Amino acid sequence: MTKAIRNQSLREAWEQGWQQGLTQVAQNMLREGIDLALVVKLTGLSLETVQNLQVSDVDDSQILIKDFLELSESSLSKVWLDPEEDEAWKDL
Repeated sequence: MTKAIRNQSLREAWEQGWQQGLTQVAQNMLREGIDLALVVKLTGLSLETVQNLQVSDVDDSQILIKDFLELSESSLSKVWLDPEEDEAWKDL
């Protein structure tokens, strides 16, 4: 690999890492409730990019809440003790 190609690859990797870092910062800012326009201004990301992050973050949290509720409901409706065990615990 020539030096020019290696430098180009390093630059591309650095730029990709920089963008990933900005994206993570923007997601953290959105989770903290910081205004969309301020996130755009401080990160330099486009409005569309930040809006997409906002939508994907909401979708992830909604999925987590849905999964939690389903697990809770199935846990509450589950019979944990056999009838004999349940009878034995009544007297304690």
